[in-house]
Amino acid sequence: MKKNKKLINILRILAIILILFAILRGIFVLGVLILLSFSMSFIVNRFKLRNIGVELVTLVAVLTGMTFGPWIALIITFILISYHLMAGGFFGPYLFWVIPAYSLSGMIIGFLQPGDIVNVGVYTTILINVTNSFFTGITSPKFLPKYLIYATSNIIFNIILFNAFGNFLLKLIS
Repeated sequence: MKKNKKLINILRILAIILILFAILRGIFVLGVLILLSFSMSFIVNRFKLRNIGVELVTLVAVLTGMTFGPWIALIITFILISYHLMAGGFFGPYLFWVIPAYSLSGMIIGFLQPGDIVNVGVYTTILINVTNSFFTGITSPKFLPKYLIYATSNIIFNIILFNAFGNFLLKLIS
């Protein structure tokens, strides 16, 4: 009798956890992605990989904009890109266009609510990198070759990321 009560209580707890996960799944997945983004930014700084365009900010910006709307996307993307830049030791005038480029992309996606995450992710990545390359070329032409290496690797990384995980993560978070 006592064993049955324990089993019933365990089943109740599991049912509550499953219900909470089903209801809060998007928030949980977004939280995991945010933690992964922070971790990746830390790793980029720790192993001096800052010239390689590896970041999860674009993925999180697109997913957040498509699922949680423009204002949540703006806030989360602003925090993530700011942390990414600071953790990687990126300080300079480019902060004035890099942070807005990422943050506004998440917000605009939230307003537009486009359909195909892979295309949106790839086009967003290209647009962010073209914008950042343009402003880098105007304000710091001597850094443009170094930035173009970053931009090219960032575009390749995000094309792979969105093609491999974009649809799966969108379904998981929605």
